[in-house]
Amino acid sequence: MTSNDHKNPEELKIESNNRLIEELAQKNRKLDESRKRYRSLIDNLPCIVIRFDDRQRIDFVSSAWIEILGGDFNPILGTNLLTLVHSEDRAILTKAIEGSRTAEVRVKNSEGKFHWMRWTSNRVFEGGYQGLLIDLMETRELEELLRQSQKMEAIGRLSGGVAHNFNNLLTVILTSVERLQGFLPEEAIRSLDESERIKVAANEAASVTRQLLAFSRQQVLKSAKCNLVDLVKEGVWLLSDVVATPQVSFEYIRDSEEELPVIVDKVQFHQVLLNLAINAKDAIEGCGEIVIRTKKVELGIHEASDLGLDFGEYASVSVVDNGAGIDELNLEKIFEPFFSTKDIGEGIGFGLATCYGTIKQSGGSIRVKSELGKGSDFEILLPLDADASKGRDSEPEKKEKPKIREAKILMVEDEPAILEIACEALREENHHVDGAATVSLAIDFINCGKVEYDLVVTDVVMPDGGGRKLLNYLDSQHITPKVIVVSGYDTDFLGDDLSCTSFLQKPFSILDLIEEVRSVLADD
Repeated sequence: MTSNDHKNPEELKIESNNRLIEELAQKNRKLDESRKRYRSLIDNLPCIVIRFDDRQRIDFVSSAWIEILGGDFNPILGTNLLTLVHSEDRAILTKAIEGSRTAEVRVKNSEGKFHWMRWTSNRVFEGGYQGLLIDLMETRELEELLRQSQKMEAIGRLSGGVAHNFNNLLTVILTSVERLQGFLPEEAIRSLDESERIKVAANEAASVTRQLLAFSRQQVLKSAKCNLVDLVKEGVWLLSDVVATPQVSFEYIRDSEEELPVIVDKVQFHQVLLNLAINAKDAIEGCGEIVIRTKKVELGIHEASDLGLDFGEYASVSVVDNGAGIDELNLEKIFEPFFSTKDIGEGIGFGLATCYGTIKQSGGSIRVKSELGKGSDFEILLPLDADASKGRDSEPEKKEKPKIREAKILMVEDEPAILEIACEALREENHHVDGAATVSLAIDFINCGKVEYDLVVTDVVMPDGGGRKLLNYLDSQHITPKVIVVSGYDTDFLGDDLSCTSFLQKPFSILDLIEEVRSVLADD
């Protein structure tokens, strides 16, 4: 006889109910644990899980919503999915839901701004859908950085090419005007005045090409070691009369007492500082302040990568104003040439492009922080000079140049007018000069053996190979005349494997050419 035989039916019923309750409680605990694991899994996904019905009313979102889009997800429950998406993307999202396809849409965050996200969804039960939203902002920002970099590079190449061709024309104008002035009698005052006016205009045009070359990072910089703090102090002293007014205060703050040794072209750096300070002044309506700060900063790997720099320590110069500020859309275009936020007639939009090119060519970069109504902060970053301990370069001693000697010169230039004028000018200096319009003709002059040249003056860019080909040929034949390379680009265009005695930047004047030839030949 079992123990249950002694229990009445009521007791058996109670015992059975207790076992059933215990089993149900155990199942509920397991179900609760399963729900917690599921919720933990959902909440730790690097994307947003969203559930909605046929009428696109949201009944669930994962906590990743708060991490990615901010705010609280409770007010979102019960709202229509399409109200959270940019109006231009609603039709795209509807089609993606209907066809269970992937789409890229903009979703409104807690600040009312739109966030790019990749959407994918599928129907999981009758009258219900489940979707995933994957954050695309970092990808989009990297794509935009790449597009911007490619655009700036393309514009830089274009502007460099334009400047090179324009420099050829300016060289013809400047050299022709100089020779014309030499032919005019002293009493021809009006003719001399008009020729001088042409010369001045040509030199002004040359300054425009220098800006183009600065933007494309192909200008010739006369860099030297210096303490950036001293350089900025000089700039502030020069700028004080230009920027400071009764309405606009102007001051310099040194955030670090240590020196900031850099290698930079002093004149070009002061020009950059001037452009940034004047832009800051123009951004201030009424009363305001402009502050220039210097300090040492440390760039991390990601921060440096965004600026196209190596990570490490940099010298920083900030030009900060509390003016009108720049909106986010214009901030992306701020360094593009010919882009300006100023009214027509108040600026051509080349100042910041030139600043950007000059600093990039110096091995640094410029970054900008700005917000409408809250001013702007333009920060110049320059690499610190690792060899600062060796001391600054001392000024080279000026040596008296000996009298110029007669020389045998080969002039190589594909621009006929420049070739003709240059050859005539050098012959008038009692040199023997042969002119070649192509590299092939220049090589024929060298190979004929009639003349052993003391000096070769050659352009870099020519249709049949230019200075590169000619210098390589001279090296291969072990022929070692003095060499002056001429170009509308800078010396970096030659390449690291080529060397020359001297470099002459276009546009040049007859006097520039003669002085360069005199200097090179005098070094014997």
